[in-house]
Amino acid sequence: MDQLNIAYRVAFPDPGRHIYHIVLTIQNLPVGRHRLRLPVWTPGSYQVADFSGNLFGLEGEFERRPLLVTQTTKNRWDFETSVQGTVTIRYQVYAYQEGVRQSHLDQTHAYWNGAHLFLLVDDYQDVGLGVDIDVPPGWQVATGLSRLPDAPYRYQAANYDVLIDSPVEIGRHPSYHFDVDGKTHTIALWGEGNEDPDRLVKDVQRIVQTAREMFGELPYEHYTFIFHLSDHGTGGLEHLNSTTCGMERFSFRPQKSYRRVLSLIAHEFFHLWNVKRIHPEMLGPFDYDREVHTHLLWAMEGITDYYAGILLLRSGLYTLKDYLDRLKERIQAYEKRPGRFVQSLSQSSFETWTKFYRPGPDSPNRQISYYLKGELVGLLLDLEIRRRSQGQKSLDDVLRLLYQRYGRESIGFPEAVYQETVEEVCQSSFEEFFARYIESVDDLPLDQALASAGIEIRRQWKALADDDAQESASDTPIPWLGVDLKWTEHAYIDVTTSYSDGPAVDWLSPQDRIVALNGYALESPDDLTKRLQANHRPGDVVSLHLFRRGKLQQVTMELGQAPYDQISVIPAQNPSPDAKALLSSWLGVSPTA
Repeated sequence: MDQLNIAYRVAFPDPGRHIYHIVLTIQNLPVGRHRLRLPVWTPGSYQVADFSGNLFGLEGEFERRPLLVTQTTKNRWDFETSVQGTVTIRYQVYAYQEGVRQSHLDQTHAYWNGAHLFLLVDDYQDVGLGVDIDVPPGWQVATGLSRLPDAPYRYQAANYDVLIDSPVEIGRHPSYHFDVDGKTHTIALWGEGNEDPDRLVKDVQRIVQTAREMFGELPYEHYTFIFHLSDHGTGGLEHLNSTTCGMERFSFRPQKSYRRVLSLIAHEFFHLWNVKRIHPEMLGPFDYDREVHTHLLWAMEGITDYYAGILLLRSGLYTLKDYLDRLKERIQAYEKRPGRFVQSLSQSSFETWTKFYRPGPDSPNRQISYYLKGELVGLLLDLEIRRRSQGQKSLDDVLRLLYQRYGRESIGFPEAVYQETVEEVCQSSFEEFFARYIESVDDLPLDQALASAGIEIRRQWKALADDDAQESASDTPIPWLGVDLKWTEHAYIDVTTSYSDGPAVDWLSPQDRIVALNGYALESPDDLTKRLQANHRPGDVVSLHLFRRGKLQQVTMELGQAPYDQISVIPAQNPSPDAKALLSSWLGVSPTA
């Protein structure tokens, strides 16, 4: 039998219509019944999205004659052949949604994720594939796919997984290049803002170099950064030898905002190892038809977030203060969520498909982010390994060992291997650590762990500012309703979340519209907050007027004590010699840096 050959051609003759035209050619397809499937999710985004909703106009040919193709499920089309030959499938895909997980086409550029465009033929997931792109004059292509020399824009993928894992950016975007280890890195920049390209290129190169120093090599021949600058940031999505990062266009200045940009880039680049190569066995090869559950997303995403900060510190792009300021934001966000006592880190990882990407008004009370808590657990795990080994081992060694044994060969590991590898590196049992902080809902011992490294956490409240003074921290508790509020476009004050550990949990509900405090009208959420702090203390009783489902109601309730909203994470003034040594081992700095 002649060798099977599968190739796609992508064209977009009228980009203003936001429609991709796809031609799928299957040469030497065996006799029998066949199926075409479009993924229902894209790797790195653990949410069923049903991309087939944007696919239309599918028609088939067999040896240039019409071929009956029947849709049998939401993402599957079947057909049958009686002799071996060439099948041609033509279809179109509408693409006009910005985002790193989406596909977008207009007069300025074409961007796609492969899961939106490319049908999988039968079970030929391991067959090499070709892609031809009809590129408009003056436009250029940026992608992690390998380009073939025999046609202007012909690319190849080793298999379907690589094809799906290689987004493509096409347009008149500027491109910037740098080399590390003799390997070319490309930055494709779509959109405009207050970016400084020269600075950005240098800083991205430092991130690459620092990560390479940790793992000892770069596991690719070339790498592509696709950066989208728009009116709103859309996060990042990692790929095998590329990433797409969506950034708010004016986020490159001031420095505080730019640090968040660098954190996003560092996070996505670190995924090059942690997720794309170091991963549990269910995270590749993929089943694109259904959810793929794992209890280890905290290790894949949370620990990647942890290393984003560490890489920036090691590269000199963060100071010690920058890193500790980042850490205080994470601690404050973690301690605000009652859900940390309800959902374990393992559960959070497993339930991401049904909960994390579908948050509701009560989510803070029932859920904890595997990104947020996972980063803090990564910190605790790293410090504990360093403490037990007297600074001779670290979480770096765990990831390097997993990479050497599994990641280099792209082999997934059983979930139990993660804890086993930690214990092997440290030569010590971590059964209690994993049971308490990952499998259960014990609160994290952040104060104790950071104190062992000469770092102190201080918790206070934000004091009400005088007209001529800035807000300051205070040890005096402030009153709290126990709700989150938003100011709607019509200047209404709506409840978005009523916290389960707050005083209003029995009195205020999401979508309640608060209009008055103690009988007097309110102008904004800030007006409510200031009047509470200026005139009341925890334990005071107040009256609120509100609309619930259009009916005016009055509730009377006792104010509670607000959670700490001013957290400082700072070097201790007189750390012990052991704490100094641990801090130096951990962050490579002295307490006075």
